[in-house]
Amino acid sequence: MKPYSIVILVCVLFAACAGPSSEKKAEESEETDELSAAISTISNYATSIDVKASSGNKIMAAHNFNQGDNTSGVVGVFSDKNTPIRLYIFPEGNQPDTSSETWFYLDTVTVAVKLMREIITTKSGVIENSFYFDADTLLQSESRKAPDLASLDSAEIVPYTSPYGHTDFRFDPQEVNDLAQRASIALTITRRDLSPGANDARKMGASHWATGNEPGWSLAIIPYKKILYTGNYGEQKIEFPPAQAQKGDNDASIFSTSADGHTLDITFENKVCTDDAGKKSPGTVTLKLDGKVLRGCGQSLF
Repeated sequence: MKPYSIVILVCVLFAACAGPSSEKKAEESEETDELSAAISTISNYATSIDVKASSGNKIMAAHNFNQGDNTSGVVGVFSDKNTPIRLYIFPEGNQPDTSSETWFYLDTVTVAVKLMREIITTKSGVIENSFYFDADTLLQSESRKAPDLASLDSAEIVPYTSPYGHTDFRFDPQEVNDLAQRASIALTITRRDLSPGANDARKMGASHWATGNEPGWSLAIIPYKKILYTGNYGEQKIEFPPAQAQKGDNDASIFSTSADGHTLDITFENKVCTDDAGKKSPGTVTLKLDGKVLRGCGQSLF
């Protein structure tokens, strides 16, 4: 065999080996690009949900949510179609040295989790873990550590390594969605400790509820939306524009608003109130409607 034949054969063999390898690299590159695009889309979606959360979407809260051995609180942001789009589970009560907060960002149509983000606070620092999902597939999981929250943005992002191995529920989209669904149910069920009127107000997204008997009146404060006053046992209804809470003496919450020639000043005080039926509420409420003072009992629904 002549030397140039050997060279050609080597080239052919190299091409035969290199060909599939090049195609594989191209496929891997394409897959990487697609994955990066999917992760970017989910991140942008989560950002848009955060914007909605601060611009008027309905918010509901619940407490005593059981998550393993811990009791947590839950806050949910809902879409205009009344489906949850962001859930936040946070620790309540006395916490051990390590505490965890979790956010779920849910698809507006399927209500499936798109992103789960958790912040774990320890004595030595803060850990952020993020998990990106597409339906029943975990696309990517990542983690970063920092001495404190302020330093997280500049921390190096690395693949998530679970201390629980493959049994970690975070790797299972179904288990992640089950937890989000339980949190959502905890938000929307009727609370036994609230009156029917308070439950109705809560399901509208009210943050505060109050009632009184001078004559029978009720009040629901729905953040970013409206303040609803109902007087004279339902005969009088006035819808006021929303008002931001101002801090009063002894941590009282004060709201002031006006509409259609009516003025309304509301003060929620952190003093136990007992109504005519002997039922106690955590808050004492004073209304000043068009100059007339009304007194009653109320509470925060958050």
